[in-house]
Amino acid sequence: MRSAVRCALLLLALMLGPPLAHAALPSVAFYYGDQPPLEALSTFDWAVVEPAKLPSPPVRGHTRWFAYVSIGEVSADRSYAKALPQGWILGRNPAWGGVIVDQSQPEWPAFVVERMVTPLWQQGYRGLFLDTLDSWVGLAKTPAARQAQADGLVRVIRAIKARYPEIRLIANRGFEVMPQIHDALAGVAFESLYQGWDQGSKRYRSVSDADRAWLRQQLKPIVDDYKLPVIAIDYVAPNKRAEARRVAGQIRKDGFIPWVTDPQLTTMGVGLREVLPRKVLFLYDGRQFPTPMRSDLLMLMTPLNYLGLTPEFVDLHGPLPAGTLAGRYAGIVSWLDGVTLSPAAQGWLKQALDDGLPWVTFAGLGVDVRGDWARRLALADDGKPESPARQIVVQSPLYGFEIKPRVQRDGFRGLTAQQGEPLLAVTDAAGRRFDAAAIMPWGGYALDPYLRSEMPDLSNRWQLDPVAFLQRALRLPPAPVADVTTENGRRVFLMHLDGDGFVSRAELPGRRFAGEVMLNEVLKKYGLPATVSVIEGEVGPHGLYPKDAPEAEAVARRIFALPNVEIASHSFSHPFQWGKVNTDNADDYHLEIPGYDFDLNREIAGSIDYINTRLAPPGKRVKVFLWTGDCKPMPDAVAMTRKAGVLNMNGGDTLISRHLPSLTAVAPVGLPFGGELQIFAPNQNENVYTNNWTGPFYGYRQVIETFEMTDGARRFKPINVYLHFYAASKRASLDAVHQALAWAIARPINPLFSSQYIERAQAFFSATVARDDGGYAIHAGALRTVRIPAGLGYPDLAASRNIAGFADHGDERYVHLADDDAYLALRPAPPATPYLVDASGVLGRWRAQPGRLDFTLDSTRPLTFALANAARCTVRADNHVVAPKREAAVQRYTLNRHAAQIDVRCS
Repeated sequence: MRSAVRCALLLLALMLGPPLAHAALPSVAFYYGDQPPLEALSTFDWAVVEPAKLPSPPVRGHTRWFAYVSIGEVSADRSYAKALPQGWILGRNPAWGGVIVDQSQPEWPAFVVERMVTPLWQQGYRGLFLDTLDSWVGLAKTPAARQAQADGLVRVIRAIKARYPEIRLIANRGFEVMPQIHDALAGVAFESLYQGWDQGSKRYRSVSDADRAWLRQQLKPIVDDYKLPVIAIDYVAPNKRAEARRVAGQIRKDGFIPWVTDPQLTTMGVGLREVLPRKVLFLYDGRQFPTPMRSDLLMLMTPLNYLGLTPEFVDLHGPLPAGTLAGRYAGIVSWLDGVTLSPAAQGWLKQALDDGLPWVTFAGLGVDVRGDWARRLALADDGKPESPARQIVVQSPLYGFEIKPRVQRDGFRGLTAQQGEPLLAVTDAAGRRFDAAAIMPWGGYALDPYLRSEMPDLSNRWQLDPVAFLQRALRLPPAPVADVTTENGRRVFLMHLDGDGFVSRAELPGRRFAGEVMLNEVLKKYGLPATVSVIEGEVGPHGLYPKDAPEAEAVARRIFALPNVEIASHSFSHPFQWGKVNTDNADDYHLEIPGYDFDLNREIAGSIDYINTRLAPPGKRVKVFLWTGDCKPMPDAVAMTRKAGVLNMNGGDTLISRHLPSLTAVAPVGLPFGGELQIFAPNQNENVYTNNWTGPFYGYRQVIETFEMTDGARRFKPINVYLHFYAASKRASLDAVHQALAWAIARPINPLFSSQYIERAQAFFSATVARDDGGYAIHAGALRTVRIPAGLGYPDLAASRNIAGFADHGDERYVHLADDDAYLALRPAPPATPYLVDASGVLGRWRAQPGRLDFTLDSTRPLTFALANAARCTVRADNHVVAPKREAAVQRYTLNRHAAQIDVRCS
């Protein structure tokens, strides 16, 4: 944006009342930077972007995308700049580097339409933001010259609308021609109502009362007569987030749509809505942990995920994130066990703290708490040698989470918090004090050895509640949280099979392949959605067992033909250690298939192609690649699955049980690393529960403990029955599978295919929530649930959009989303209109109108669903009236079909 506020003084400011009702104002965001954050922008009604940075706008969702177009000036980097005749140049803008175009040129409107607008229309843009409409004002010196420029500008805008009548236009200022163009506009923007930017001096500045009064005078007819929404774009330094909120609040009170951002519009600013950051910068020592796939790091990711946060890993020995971090990240989390930050890292961290970003550090502080750091962190270190602790003198209720803290002989230091709230403090015999954990004004810390306790079996227990600690230390406000464990009010269920042992002969009458036993006794019997894989090197003609291949392939084809089975690959040669498959001795780390030299492409794309061409029935293809062996692929392998057009899953050791009752044994949703995303299996398989298939072979029934312990007051995981085919080779192990499935189907579950779960898990990492005065705008993609504290309120269904209902679990309220985008308004009392309490299928085509609901449900099993406030309603499934069974305050409906159109009509 190039225009400056006109320097005109008025003796009397013409004050405006609120121009439009607040509910009628669209939320608007501007972003001209690289890699536009599409998920964040998708929470706004209108989003203005630089089309050079986003060649094609998203086609899904409710957001209307506007492409930036400079009408009054052309910069040299535009593709059409060289085609501009020299005779059309009216002057130059030295501050921004563009040439000012003579609007009176007869061919200029056609140039704009053909060279500038038509390519954008072809790229998918149906809205334009027209900038620099008044660049000519300072150069047209006579009334006749000014009139010629104004008339030319009007012709340009009329030409755009004549060619593309459906296109929506936002004008940046253009006050001089507003009487002639207002009927062609969807809105008007202007800059610097309270805070501006001087491009010449590169300084922020406050707007004078006189300039503000002049602006209000120009805006009065736009508001009162033309009834157009007006957007005020103000400029505040990105690290002054509180100031940006204050300015946005002032603009809102004036009745305008605010957008407060940086002068280059390359950060997510504050508008009618403010995006709540969901990423945390996770600092780690890459020399100590070559990849983040280490238990010390992963065990922090699980509580972060529960809070709706996702990590962006930063190796302290690599490049540190540049630019302003406030507004982009929810905070910084670090694991600094025995780590001292480099001077560069310390300087970076100081700047982040100065910008107001919370920092939460575990195990160690990473800095010498003396001098400047002592002042910054409000910590005092007496510098004396360590001594044995004697007693605990302060213990917060956050401690004693999984094990009680005990005084330790090692690790005591004379460190005290001068501000904040100590959570655990111990003293030594001399009375020195060690505040081992505290909530601080800058975030918080929890130091060894008062963080976790190592047990004799080398497992760990949390001493403090990491979820509650992180929530407080990161200063997270109560807000909707993306959730992958639940859908339509029911706990998600998924089942997937790794291909191992497909050709094992079952120790059962008939000595059939384990694959055939699994087909008949599990896959066909239960009808549950299952994602089933094979190892090409086990079942194919070029693998280990070529003589068995015809029979094995025939069984695989029967499995893949089942309607409740989706197809997956488990590689060609089952790599055991993915981190070593690119080494010279890679052949030591996969099945020894005669004549085969390891090839990553053969493992992934090759095995997928084999299944698609030889085993998959018509109309079905591989959807998922299930990692093998240690399930620790490097980013290049994950990228290969993405390029092959399949999803990926496996890894993550969720093994919590009565013998291992710790959240440290619950894996996170997935691992973003190296620009790729690996999704973890929610639970582990029977190999782990049978001690690497050494027995007891009924051990998989212990997975029921895992299911129970990940669904307490906090629901951390869906139910995942994860098997190998060899689980069907022994009666004891097969019985354990039946026990696990019987337990699962006796619960209120929502069965999904693994691909559906993976899509939701991937969406978890990109889902965005933005708050405004009325509630929360949610862009969740494939994800269909957000979770809120029950104390935050109930969905206001009349004021919400694409909210199907809700169900409570403990102190949490699970809200059902009916589409990729939703708006959640809240109220203190439960709604009185009908809503969906729970359903066992995937929800589709949701429509809610006064007195009626219409939606579809789809599953692989008979459907069940419940409605609240439906006692006076008639419910039809595929045009047949369905009688309910009353359960407490809800109406329960059970159907004998797997998919249905549901119509609810209420009197």
